[in-house]
Amino acid sequence: MLQILCILIGRLLLMGIGAYELLQQLYYRMHALASRSYDYWQCDDKHEFVFIRAALDKLQKLPQHLVLVIAPDDCYVNDVLLKRIFGYAQFVGIPYLSVYDKRTPSTGYVHLSQLCQTMASDTNDRHFLWPPKEIKEQIQHQHSNGCCSKTAVVTNGTVNGYASKGPHYTQLQVYQIDSADGHALIADVCRELYETRKSAQVESMLKERQTLHDGINAMLSKRLGFVVPEPELGIVFARQTCTYGLLPWHVRFTEFHTHRGGRYFNAKSFVKILYKYARCEQRWGK
Repeated sequence: MLQILCILIGRLLLMGIGAYELLQQLYYRMHALASRSYDYWQCDDKHEFVFIRAALDKLQKLPQHLVLVIAPDDCYVNDVLLKRIFGYAQFVGIPYLSVYDKRTPSTGYVHLSQLCQTMASDTNDRHFLWPPKEIKEQIQHQHSNGCCSKTAVVTNGTVNGYASKGPHYTQLQVYQIDSADGHALIADVCRELYETRKSAQVESMLKERQTLHDGINAMLSKRLGFVVPEPELGIVFARQTCTYGLLPWHVRFTEFHTHRGGRYFNAKSFVKILYKYARCEQRWGK
């Protein structure tokens, strides 16, 4: 009898949790509707970028590399939202952005080749440019006509990691990270180091910690197929903060911010995360 009672209470609790999450999602949807979110129709991009431009004056630094982590059960991050985030990052001057999507094609996985321009001079099929050529020409035409900004086009992103106080219109370099780039990649590098442990190259690497560190970095970059700075800022689209095996070697010092699935994400959400990152200072154990 007691066992049946415990099972009944457990099911009632699960039903209560499910009802709470359903009401919470309904609240987010109504909030998105009232806020003119991307979930229902396109907001006025001009007003969004004016808001971002005004916020740039208050940012002391920007990340050189932003990584987006999408949970396996997320059903809200789609191609529309990704393109908007790409636009935000490119506008503020973040030069590198990576996408780590743990979903499958049947559950919403987005391949960046559908959104971005493939690098013509690069054999790596995971390296892209945003915006694509046709959209870039359209943006430059709009800015030359004074539609969105009177700021001249600049050619660099950030200087020494600090914001340069203005919008940027150079193409954003976008990378697609796969699950195989995580722990399996480090295991492969360690296996190679062990198998060649008696070679002069490995013996010289083992003499100094920094030399070993640089050697592992080079081996990992070679297997990844691209060389970019380690991510300084990560946005996790999930119910809880989890990296899902994202590049363990490269995200040692990355600052992660979780955006709970179901909540709308717009320019204000993006700038709020940049504010938190700008206020954070790595003390390196001091």
